[in-house]
Amino acid sequence: MHVKNALRSICVSGLVLAAATSAAWAEDGVLRVGTEGDAPQFSMADANGNVTGFDADIANGLCAELKVKCKFVVQTFSSLVPSMDSDRFDVIISGLGITDERKKKIDYSIPYATTPQYFVVSKDSPSVGLKSLAEIQKALAGKTIGVVNGTTYAQFIKKHIPTADLKTYDATTQQNSDLAAGRLDAAFGDSPTWVDFLSSPEGANFARIDVKVTGADDHETLGYGMGVGLRKGNTELKAKLDGALCDMINSGKVKAASENWFKDDYTIACNK
Repeated sequence: MHVKNALRSICVSGLVLAAATSAAWAEDGVLRVGTEGDAPQFSMADANGNVTGFDADIANGLCAELKVKCKFVVQTFSSLVPSMDSDRFDVIISGLGITDERKKKIDYSIPYATTPQYFVVSKDSPSVGLKSLAEIQKALAGKTIGVVNGTTYAQFIKKHIPTADLKTYDATTQQNSDLAAGRLDAAFGDSPTWVDFLSSPEGANFARIDVKVTGADDHETLGYGMGVGLRKGNTELKAKLDGALCDMINSGKVKAASENWFKDDYTIACNK
């Protein structure tokens, strides 16, 4: 009996502590944001701790919507999710992909952005003007397609263009060199990769097929997009984040931020 009472007391104390922690950001008027700070275009921290990039724009936009100040806490990306329960920060905004594995440890806001993937082919390829993923699948069947190892892109190609001759590379530079040399009919990768390649001398004779491929086309291989990470059970903060993100999406602020940093619209429509 005494043990049951003790356990009950511990549980109640834990709930009170969690509630107090979850409300602290509102009382203090400061939202502490965990971010990497060393991911160019996404999150970049200078020697003085000032953070800029797409993630910073999203964070500052959220803080403006919530009428609080942002305080950035910079640490390695791999340590962000494990640190969520240490009370170092209230949220994670660091290009954080929504995955089933991470959902076991943290909660997420609604998805607000995703890094689009594109196929790139030579400018004289008949595939340049294709208008849908279905057309691309048909046109590239049996063709040689390059992807970088360690990405989800190989799984996507195997699933959606199973007859393709898939070539994998340890580095983007190796893939792009083979593409430039004519050893590939196409390559599949994310938007930032192609912005750099197509603006280089090596990519002068190539073009992006203007069909955006995202997680919405296949959540199993490409995921669900980026979300704001927060502690499990913090329903009050999640509701406020979801509402603020939806407002930012609908007003075009997320689009403007992504086009500023990536020259592309990374927005995921708000279905809230």
